[in-house]
Amino acid sequence: MVLGSRPRIACFHGGGSSSAIYEVQCDQLIRSLSEFEFHFFDAPFLRDAGPGVLPAFGMDIYRPYRTWFLKQEDGTELEDGSGYGDPADDGIERVWEMMRAKGKGGDWVGAMGFSQGTRVVGGLLLDQQRRKEAGLSFEKGMVLKFGVLCMGGAAPMVSAMSRDGSGELDRISIPTLHLHGLRDQNLENGRKQLATYYDPKRAKSWEIDYHHAMPWFKADVADLVTRFRQISEYSKEVQ
Repeated sequence: MVLGSRPRIACFHGGGSSSAIYEVQCDQLIRSLSEFEFHFFDAPFLRDAGPGVLPAFGMDIYRPYRTWFLKQEDGTELEDGSGYGDPADDGIERVWEMMRAKGKGGDWVGAMGFSQGTRVVGGLLLDQQRRKEAGLSFEKGMVLKFGVLCMGGAAPMVSAMSRDGSGELDRISIPTLHLHGLRDQNLENGRKQLATYYDPKRAKSWEIDYHHAMPWFKADVADLVTRFRQISEYSKEVQ
């Protein structure tokens, strides 16, 4: 870590959104967690606006709207996030490269995502976990300690490393915090994501009376700040 620098958090927006929108949605959280440095990344593919984006984020500064996944002509999703360059390139490697491109600074210690962005968070954690199991080395400052998944659903983005021999995805054992909204139409998908892909011994769940949105009431933001710090501290205990 560069002397005097803060640990970094990689942040991933939802489908039909953008890094600029997600940064606004996380403004209170960022200001309350000043001990961390948050970096927001854009997905590679364009699409129409996602749920809840318009009219609030209709201005040009929030466009274009993006997605982390492409669909083929038959409607099936490219679950590895490929389609942006060489067919052999997957989306998880693209994200690691974007993080590296930020240059010198604090260690990358965590990843946070909203909705579709939680699939990127899971993909990074699972890719890292499988690399560790394979005995591969890691770049200094590029080892994630925890993840925060907000209003998520569906499987982690697949990488070349993340499937086991049966073609199934391992459960992620890196500590995670999962935020679910009780009025979110995606609630059951979020619960299924947690139950299917994450080790219950290392995953913490928090359900609040929200629809599909980041917390904005001050009390809820304060609660998320506390839980964010808790999962960060917990990750230090189990690593």
